[in-house]
Amino acid sequence: MMSLAGLALYLVFLGLFLYALYWVVNRAVLHALRTHHDEVRTGATPSGSPRPGG
Repeated sequence: MMSLAGLALYLVFLGLFLYALYWVVNRAVLHALRTHHDEVRTGATPSGSPRPGG
């Protein structure tokens, strides 16, 4: 059975990993939303999508 110190260390590393994962995903989502907002604002269409009415 894992000792109390080992369990605490495991939980700390698990928490750090989950926080890092959250930070990376959060930055990626915010960047995607910002890019999409800029495309919508300037009237640009994403690459590969057909232009409406064209």
